[in-house]
Amino acid sequence: MTLSATQLGLCLQSYWYMWLTSGLSGLVFIGIDIGIAAFFMAKFKKKNGPARERPPSTAQNRPMTPIEIDNIDYSYRQNTSRGSATRSTSGLISNNSSSTDDVEDFAQTTCQLVNEIRKQYDAPSVEVDDQLTVIAQDWANQMALTGKLEHRPLEYRNFGRQSLGENFIAVFKKELTANRMLRKWLKEGSVYRFGHDGGRETNNFTQLVWHGSREIGVGRAQSPDGNWWYGVVVFDPPGNIPNQYAQHVTLPRT
Repeated sequence: MTLSATQLGLCLQSYWYMWLTSGLSGLVFIGIDIGIAAFFMAKFKKKNGPARERPPSTAQNRPMTPIEIDNIDYSYRQNTSRGSATRSTSGLISNNSSSTDDVEDFAQTTCQLVNEIRKQYDAPSVEVDDQLTVIAQDWANQMALTGKLEHRPLEYRNFGRQSLGENFIAVFKKELTANRMLRKWLKEGSVYRFGHDGGRETNNFTQLVWHGSREIGVGRAQSPDGNWWYGVVVFDPPGNIPNQYAQHVTLPRT
């Protein structure tokens, strides 16, 4: 059976219309798919908000704490020379700490009692340093706000050539006095083995009587609810250095 030229033309035209219709249908479905995908992507972006830029990292990629941001000038004070004997600490005392006069009085009272204790262990006297007191007071404020009894990170205890030694304490429902604070640390001496390196349970005592320390800073602060008091004493040069305990922590006078 042969097809005439007219019939052959009609067949080719029918195939062309079928191919065109199929192609157009495919494009329509692709367009619908793209539109649906765009709709859900726009909805997802609206729900999650625009992408946020990563904040610049601080030293050692550690984010700054609110206390560090509030006390920007503290970094400047910490890096200046230690020679100023009239350095003021009033700008660094938060609402949960006492007045400047109270801080200074507490520091001097603490220093006097510290030296009485150190004398019993043949350790040289120490003096209060204003800038060390700023550092101690700042950390007492921080612990009072957070409620966490812990050491200040080492990178924030750097002072000149080395890190500072640090003792701390917290008391509940009682005002923290210098006498109460030091008696607590002195009790650790009852379990210390003289002539040997100390441990966590005696670190406050050994730092308190460490012969190599010459200056201290003192701070205390009360928690916002008024229930807790926090105390900090920092020492320069620091104590509790491995293999040096026998030299710097001696038996008390009999």
